[in-house]
Order: sequence, then C-alpha cells, then structure tokens
Amino acid sequence: MTTRIQVPAQGEKITVNADFSLNVPNRPIIPFIEGDGTGVDITPVMRQVLDAAVAKAYGG
Repeated sequence: MTTRIQVPAQGEKITVNADFSLNVPNRPIIPFIEGDGTGVDITPVMRQVLDAAVAKAYGG
C-alpha cells in the first residue's frame, strides 16, 4: 500500500547555500521515510523524540 506525501501547510524547506552550508529556517520541514525494514518500528519512537526536543527547545 502506498500513501501520498503530505507536505505540512506551515513550515519551510531546508536549503543549501552556494558554499554548501545549510540554511535552516525557524520552522523547518523535516522529512522521514518509514520504509519496510526497522523503520516501521523505529519511526513512531523517533517522532516522539523529535516532538519532545521541539517542545523543550521552543517551550511547547
């Protein structure tokens, strides 16, 4: 079964500058692919870790 990628309504792309440094906006879109191997098991926990890191860094 395939699902379509849904790009968040809010958020901005992370881009690469001419000197190959990253331009990371204040509201970056962080993509992930669950895959069909261990990703299916790891992804839900990874999302909890990212959500907790954002909550801690930005106060919610």
